[in-house]
Amino acid sequence: MSRLKRTLIIIFVALGLSSCEALTQIANQAAQMYNFVNCTFDLNNINNIKMLDVNLSKGMTKSDLNVSQLLKLTNALMSKSLPVSFNVNLDVDNPNSIAASMAKMDYILTLNGKQVVSTTLNQGVNVPANSKGSVSIPITTDLFELFSGESADAIVNLAFKLAGASNEPVNVGLKVKPYIKINNQQLAYPDFISLDKTLK
Repeated sequence: MSRLKRTLIIIFVALGLSSCEALTQIANQAAQMYNFVNCTFDLNNINNIKMLDVNLSKGMTKSDLNVSQLLKLTNALMSKSLPVSFNVNLDVDNPNSIAASMAKMDYILTLNGKQVVSTTLNQGVNVPANSKGSVSIPITTDLFELFSGESADAIVNLAFKLAGASNEPVNVGLKVKPYIKINNQQLAYPDFISLDKTLK
């Protein structure tokens, strides 16, 4: 079944659950969501990277940590925990003649093939017609738990690789599923939009 047919099914369901006065609003919202999934998406970058509350600036390596930070890192690794947070930034290009929008979106993020998080961004996004916009997705995870089968050094190095400290690539995968809101009902687009990028 095509995406268009699935979108039409969503519209028909919405029509069956809504009053006649809301038909125009429903059609507009459904069209804007359909436009959203037909925009051009680019996984731009990852920024605001923090490891144990230490800001990892671009190109920063383990040797740039001070004594206190190294001690904190050592204690964390002994406890088998390495919390990391960062933002994944998407560029959205809407070439359509009407706005593209969503009420929220589900997303699944992977790093080097490992699923980091599967959750929801409860934030509306609107990109005007023939315009560009952006979406910033906050991520929080524990790299030690995620990559428990790898060495401590490899896990720490991955955090610095996210900040561009190495020529070794990090494969980032992102899937997003947008929703529209109609009469307090959340309706999801049938498919995930898949985005992949190799950070070097």
